[in-house]
Amino acid sequence: MELRSRRLKPRLLILFLFLVAFIGIRLERAADDYAGALPITVALPNLTPAEAEQVQVVAVSPRDFLLSLKQKDTPNQWELEYQFWARAVRVYLPEALAAQVRPVTITLAGDTTFKTDTATMLTQWKRVPTRTGRIGLESPPSVSAPHLPFLPTIINGPEDTPFLTLGLQAFVLLLIGGSLLTLSPRLLTPRHRAVQWLRLCLRERPALAASRTQEWGYGLAGLLCLIMSLALMVHGERYGFVNDDNITQFFPTILQGCQSLEKGIFSTYNPYQLLGSPTASVGTYALTYPLTYLSYALAAHLLHDPYLTLDVFVILHLALGYGATFVLARRLGLRPALALCAALSFVLCGYLCVYTRGWFYMAPVALWTPLLLLCLVRLTNPAPLTPRWVLGTGLVIGVYFHAGNAQMWSYSLLLGTVLVGFWYYGGRVSKGRLLWLLPPLLLGLALAAPLLIVQSAEVAQLDRSADFKQGTLKGLLAFLLPAPLIDTPHPGIQPGVEDIWPHLYHFAPLYFCGPVFLGLGLLALLSLPFLRWGRRLTGVNAWLLCAGVALLLSFGEDGGLAQILAHLPVFNKFQHWWKFLPFVALFSALGGGLMLERWLAQRVNRLPERLLATLIPLLLGYNAVLSKPVMWIADKPYPALPQEIQSLVHNPQEPLGRGLTLAPWKRDHTGFVFSMAQNFSTLYRLPMFEGYDPLVKATPLNQQANGHIFPSPELSHRNQLFTPGLPKDAVEALQRYGVRWVFVTDGVKAREHLLLIQALVGKAIPRYQQPNLGIAELPGSDPLAFPEGNPAMALPITLSASGVSVELQGQHGPVIVNFLARARLHAFVDGTPTPVKPDSWNRVRVEIPTGAKTLTLRYEPDWRKGFVLGGILLALAVGILVRLYPFRPVKAIPLTK
Repeated sequence: MELRSRRLKPRLLILFLFLVAFIGIRLERAADDYAGALPITVALPNLTPAEAEQVQVVAVSPRDFLLSLKQKDTPNQWELEYQFWARAVRVYLPEALAAQVRPVTITLAGDTTFKTDTATMLTQWKRVPTRTGRIGLESPPSVSAPHLPFLPTIINGPEDTPFLTLGLQAFVLLLIGGSLLTLSPRLLTPRHRAVQWLRLCLRERPALAASRTQEWGYGLAGLLCLIMSLALMVHGERYGFVNDDNITQFFPTILQGCQSLEKGIFSTYNPYQLLGSPTASVGTYALTYPLTYLSYALAAHLLHDPYLTLDVFVILHLALGYGATFVLARRLGLRPALALCAALSFVLCGYLCVYTRGWFYMAPVALWTPLLLLCLVRLTNPAPLTPRWVLGTGLVIGVYFHAGNAQMWSYSLLLGTVLVGFWYYGGRVSKGRLLWLLPPLLLGLALAAPLLIVQSAEVAQLDRSADFKQGTLKGLLAFLLPAPLIDTPHPGIQPGVEDIWPHLYHFAPLYFCGPVFLGLGLLALLSLPFLRWGRRLTGVNAWLLCAGVALLLSFGEDGGLAQILAHLPVFNKFQHWWKFLPFVALFSALGGGLMLERWLAQRVNRLPERLLATLIPLLLGYNAVLSKPVMWIADKPYPALPQEIQSLVHNPQEPLGRGLTLAPWKRDHTGFVFSMAQNFSTLYRLPMFEGYDPLVKATPLNQQANGHIFPSPELSHRNQLFTPGLPKDAVEALQRYGVRWVFVTDGVKAREHLLLIQALVGKAIPRYQQPNLGIAELPGSDPLAFPEGNPAMALPITLSASGVSVELQGQHGPVIVNFLARARLHAFVDGTPTPVKPDSWNRVRVEIPTGAKTLTLRYEPDWRKGFVLGGILLALAVGILVRLYPFRPVKAIPLTK
C-alpha cells in the first residue's frame, strides 16, 4: 500500500483546525489563574505587630478561588508569592481596627499604586461575609492595573499582555505551515526517497526467525545491563530506592503493615499519624498487593534486613518488567537485539529512573503495563481466544489495581483502550473480538472491587481537581538528548522552591527516552499532516499513534488532550501530567523498534543491530547515572532513636502522649527523622497530631482538627471564611488532642508555625535541646484515653495496626479515646459492638457499661460490599464468556452388543 500525499484543501483545513486549537489552548492558558500574572502588594504601614497579626489579605481569582498574601520581612506588608491572576483584593480585619483611620497602599503589577485608608474602604469597598467581630472588604473595579479591554476582570494584568506574543506565534505558524503544505506535494511525491523510506518502515513485514540461543543470549545480556545500570544509578548505596516520599510517607506504613501481618494482624489503621489514619483502604500503600509482602519476606528473611524491602520491591518489578517487555517486543516481531533495546528503553527511561526511587508504586507500571499489552496483542492473532486468555488478562487488570496507584492503573487501561481502538479502525481487530474484552475486564474489576469500593469511600469527600498546567513540552528536546547537552527544569517546578530543591531547575534526565526509537516515531508522526496513512497503516502502526497520544497528554495544557481528559469522571481527580512519560517511552520503543526492524530486514549486514544493542544500553545507563531523586534525606533509612528522646517520650512510668512537629516540609540534614515529621513517628511508635498522607489529611475530620490549631488553608473556595492569625483556642486544642510533646527543628519559616511557637512560650517546658532539634513538654494535655470529665486519670492503652485497645480498670460511663471518630472506626466493649458518638472535638466517645474490662477500637473498612460487587461482576464475566466460547459437548460412544 502506497503512502499518498494529501490534497491541498484537506491539508489547509487541518492547518486551520490546528491553529484554532493552538489559539484556544494558549488563550485558556493565558487566562488561567497561574500564568502571566504580575505581583500584588498590600501595605498597612501604621499597624503594630499585634494588629498586623489580626489582618488577613487574600487575592480572589476570576474563578473565585482565594489565595492568601504572605506577610514578608518588611513590616506590615503582604505580597502575593505565586503567579495568580486576581479579579480583586480582599482585606479581613477586626471591626475595632476598621473603625480607625489607617492608611492602606496597594501596588499592582509592580508599578501601579493605589493609596486609600480604612475609612474609605468601609464606604467604597464591597462587604463580604465573615465571622462575628470581623469585617471583610473586597476592592472595587477601580482598583486595577492597566490591561487590554478584553481582560476587564483582571486587576494585575500587564499592559503588554502575552496575547500579542500569541498572535505573533500563530502568524509564524501559519506562514511555516502554509509553506510546508504548499510545497509538500512536490517534495513528498510517491517516488520521493522520504516517502519510500516511510513506506518501507511503516508497512507490515513478516518477522524474522531467531534461535533460542539468540533470544536467551540477548535477553540475559539486557538483564545484566539493567542490573549494572541500577547499581550505578544508586551509586552503590545500600538503600538506593528509599528517598523522597518513599522514606517520608510510604515505607513507615508499609513496614508497619508487613510486620503486623507477621503477627497475624492485617493493617487497616495507623494510630501514630493524623490522630489515627486508615492505611490499607487508602490504597496507596499497596497493603493488598501480594508482591509487597513477597518483597518484605525476601528482604527480612533472605537478606536479613527489612529496610531493604523497597529496594527489593523496585528491582523485582523492573527486572520482571524488562522480561515482560522483551517478550512483548519479540511477540511483535522485533529481533532479539532490538527487543533488548526496546525493553531497556522502557524500564530505564528517565521517569522510572527518577520516580521509582521516590514513589515505589511507579515500579509496578514497568511490569503490569507490558503484561497488559501482551494480553491485548492476542486480539490481533487469528487464533481463537480461550478462557485461559480471559483469566490471564483479568488477573493482570485486577492485580495491577492493588499495586498502589490507581491513577497509573487508569492510564494503562486508557491507553490500552486507545490501542485497541486504533487496531479496530485499522481492521486488525474485528467487532466480534471486541466483545471478548468484556469478560477479562469484568474479571479484573471483580478482583479490584474489594479495594476499589473502600478506597472510593475514603476519598469520596475530598475536594480535588485535575491540574493540567505542569506539562513536559519545555523538556521536549530532553526526550531525545541526554544531559548536559540539554538542561531543563522539572515540569512541576514552581516559584518559591529554589531555596529548598534548587536541583529541580536542572532535571533533564527525567525526560529522557532515547534518540533512536522515539526519534523515528516522531518522524513518522510528523508525516501525518502531509501523508495519508490509510486504515491499514493506522492499524499496523497503532503503537506509534499511542505514543503520540501519550506524548500530547504529558504536555498538559500545551497538548490539548489534557483539557479534555481533565473534564471526564475519575480523570478529573488526577494531577501531574508528566506521569504519562513512561507510556511515551514504552509505546515509542515498540513503535520505533518496529520501524527499525522493517528497515534492518532489508540489510544483510548485522553490524547495525549489534551497534544499537551496544550504544542504546550505554546511553540509557549514562542517563540513569545522571538521574537523581526529587528529594533525599541524610538519615537512611531510619537510625535508632537517641536514648535521651526514647526515655523522654516512652517513659514506662508515665502515660503515652501525642506529639506535634513544627518543622520545614523536608530537610536534608542528619537527625531530621528524629523530629517525628512526615510519617517517621510510625517507626518510633509515637502518636502524632500530623503526618504525611495527602488523602487522609484532606478529609473533613482532619481539616476541622487542623483548623483549631493553624490558620485557614491558603487556597480555598469562595465560601471559606478566613481566620487571620492563630485561632484563639490553638493551645487549648493542642491539649485536648493530647499533644504533650512539641518537636521544633531549625529552619522553621512558616508563619503559622512561628505564631504557634510564640503562643507556646511560657506554657511549654523545654525538655531536650540539640543543634537541630528541640523538644518541649506541654502540661495539662489530655491523655490518649480517660473517663469523660476526668482527664487526670489516664487509662492504659495499646496501639496496633488494626486499632486501639483500652484497659478500663473498672471505669464505666462515657470514656474518651483521643483519636478522631472516623466513620469506619468501630467500638467493641468486651467483644460486644457498642455505638461511637464523637464529642465536641470529634474524638471517640463510648458509653461503657458497669463491669466492662476492655474497650477495643478497630478500623474496619466495609470490604463486604466490594466482595459482593466482585461476585456479581465475576458472574457477569462467566455468563458472557459462556455465550462467547463455543463449549461443545463430547459425543457419547454408542454401546455395542
